[in-house]
Amino acid sequence: MISLKAKPKKKKAYPCVSLDNHIYIAGFGSINKYEDPNGAVGELIALMDGERTVEEIANTISAKYEEITFDMVVEAIADLSQDRIIEDTAFVGSEILSEYQLERYHRNINFFSTYATLEQNKYQYQKKLCEAKVCVVGLGGLGSHIVFDLAGLGVGTIRAIEFDRVERSNLNRQILYTEADIGQKKASIAEQRINMFNPSIHFETLDRQITSANDAFEAINGFDYCILVADRPKTKIALWFNEACVKAGVTLISGGLEAQRAMHYTVIPHVTGCIQCWVNQVKKRDPISYAILEERRRLNLTGDNTAIVPLVSVCTGLMLAELVRLITGVKPSNASGKMISIDFETMTTSVAETWEKDANCEVCGRV
Repeated sequence: MISLKAKPKKKKAYPCVSLDNHIYIAGFGSINKYEDPNGAVGELIALMDGERTVEEIANTISAKYEEITFDMVVEAIADLSQDRIIEDTAFVGSEILSEYQLERYHRNINFFSTYATLEQNKYQYQKKLCEAKVCVVGLGGLGSHIVFDLAGLGVGTIRAIEFDRVERSNLNRQILYTEADIGQKKASIAEQRINMFNPSIHFETLDRQITSANDAFEAINGFDYCILVADRPKTKIALWFNEACVKAGVTLISGGLEAQRAMHYTVIPHVTGCIQCWVNQVKKRDPISYAILEERRRLNLTGDNTAIVPLVSVCTGLMLAELVRLITGVKPSNASGKMISIDFETMTTSVAETWEKDANCEVCGRV
């Protein structure tokens, strides 16, 4: 039930037209149609200017139209709210965010407004981002995009882990660095650039090579989310951070490129299956793939360094969209317990693999 004290207002970006006894309100990619034989719906929408309460609007409409009761008006307003046509102007941004945040993240807030109803506060979505703590493992092709975008989103605390130095071959896709940075430590360059880009957040780096699950746990403990985009040592690093995230209760988002496709997936400890659950499932159902995985692990393969920036950008965009869903709750997770694949040839996404929680998993089972 919506509050009678809410002050509904039609969202600015939604054009409204009256035609043939109907009201049409355009959203983004859709048009909502409402019957309006007597003009009451059109008047209702006109009254929702953000100055009047639901109670005041319902009293006005029900007094003018004998066939329309107070409760019918409230129900109509609730329907418009569920269709995300209106929002509550009683929510005051300055009570939730600073003036700086309101200005810097204005476009973010406008985006969240498209999901807001009379019960949902668009400013709270941004506040959740500002309060989130995210650890990024790797500042290469994906990681260099991700930390910039996290800072742009306004994620309040970011830690990036990287031990490598800048090479010329990095510059086809690693946007944090320039020719002048060749030979320098990526961590120090990242700290300088991100702090210049958004000095209002807390951004720090750890210039450290992860060599075990214990190292991984020390790096991510106390954070809310871990974005794993490092690929060395191949397969091992994913298992280390999987174990660490399960132990610390940190949601893991990981992804990478494999020649002509990009992939990402999400592990939520004790909710979805973990990576070891996935490996166990592959071992049972697909022995060939499991044998290849074991050979990669034995040889400590690091990949063939195949990467093109369009796939990097698409992959990081989808991973960060997943993160925004998880942090704000604006939409459910899209990649929990499944690997999403993006094909360069068709630029379509598909679910490449899924896995369930294994009750006997040696990492997350029996908990």
